[in-house]
Amino acid sequence: MQDLSMPPPPLVEVLDPAHRVVAVVPVAEAVRQKLCHRTVAILIFDELGRLSLRKRNGAPESLPERWDVSVRSAVLAGEALQDAATRALETELGIHSERMRPLLELPAQPENSNEFLQVFTLHRSESSAESSQDRESGEYSFSPEELDCLLRDFRELVSPRFLLLAEAMSLKGLWRRRP
Repeated sequence: MQDLSMPPPPLVEVLDPAHRVVAVVPVAEAVRQKLCHRTVAILIFDELGRLSLRKRNGAPESLPERWDVSVRSAVLAGEALQDAATRALETELGIHSERMRPLLELPAQPENSNEFLQVFTLHRSESSAESSQDRESGEYSFSPEELDCLLRDFRELVSPRFLLLAEAMSLKGLWRRRP
């Protein structure tokens, strides 16, 4: 018997390689089975060009304590990409902004858990003291030099998804053209 006091789990659309919807399943099931579905990630830069990253925590299989984008979320069934990014930004960081702009899309592949990843960027102007480091949340704003060092010399401290994203951005010439 279903517990009516509990809200139903969020659903995502399972997609075929041509991005056609073939099923709708709970997010947890799509992740568990590594079914192709859409996700969004937001790269948040401050006025000095520093990128905000967060140390992820979670189950051992999700590789906790590795640096990753601050905002990432599944796109819910029937949700537009921009709406999903706006929702995720508000849910994860309490920020409401519609000034995000699409940057690139990564295809679904085993290295990113079969997620079609749409990446957005957001430029935030705030005091550098606020955005630099937040020890409690595990967030840190990396300067371009620090980020280059992290990706070059400390790859084991970065999530595989973020490594894939950084490599894709480098190949497309987007890594040095930050907002």
